[in-house]
Amino acid sequence: MSADRTYRSALVNLVLKDFRVRYRNMSLGILWSLLNPLVMMGILTLVFTVVYPNHKVPHFPVFVLIGLLIFNFFSLTLSSMVSCIHDNEALLKKLPFPRVLLPLSILISFAIHALIQTALLFAAILVLRIPLSLYILWYPLTWLVAMGFTLGMGLLCATLCVFFLDMKYLVQSSLTIFFWLTPVFYSLATAHKTLPRWLYGAYLLNPLAGCIDAGRNAILFRRAPDTVAFCFAGGVSLAVLIAGWRLFRRYEYRMSDRI
Repeated sequence: MSADRTYRSALVNLVLKDFRVRYRNMSLGILWSLLNPLVMMGILTLVFTVVYPNHKVPHFPVFVLIGLLIFNFFSLTLSSMVSCIHDNEALLKKLPFPRVLLPLSILISFAIHALIQTALLFAAILVLRIPLSLYILWYPLTWLVAMGFTLGMGLLCATLCVFFLDMKYLVQSSLTIFFWLTPVFYSLATAHKTLPRWLYGAYLLNPLAGCIDAGRNAILFRRAPDTVAFCFAGGVSLAVLIAGWRLFRRYEYRMSDRI
């Protein structure tokens, strides 16, 4: 059996292991993947349509859900990736294999969950009778950019966590702040309108902002992404992915000695 085939088999097994561990002893099983964004969508819709009404955004539940799916994917994937080396200490010390398979398997696992959750999004679109157009073809590209950024950040944080265990807690704390700096329940246009130009430029360094806005444009507003925001998202994601890949590959075979 060739090395490439062996590594592909190992990757598949790691993804399946992640699924089994996550839903072990859960009576609802994979339905939890749908329940979490559904509950959050309901809460945010209640707050911003009843408690603090926002009538400027059409189809607010879908507006929020598009943001939640991308942000939750980033948040949950990064939280799992940051400690993936320590979590698999025994495996690393027993078997020789490319360590990058560990964070990559986590990314694939959560991408499958995101695909399942996307069915919930399109169910909401059907229920609310939101018309779609060919601009919907932009939507998969927004996810590709978001996944590139997530993988890059995951590789960076996983590498740093090997040498600085506090990185795990720093990531968890930072994600709470990051939620408010991402247009999940408000629009990118609102940030553009209210922030000074220099601060808005810094805001766009968060690729999730451009991805979420592009997804909403494709589905709700039937138009192409904002050129500036989406170019920022693509450029930053690519830079982070390259930096994360290089750092991880530089230190991956020293990791077993440090954990």
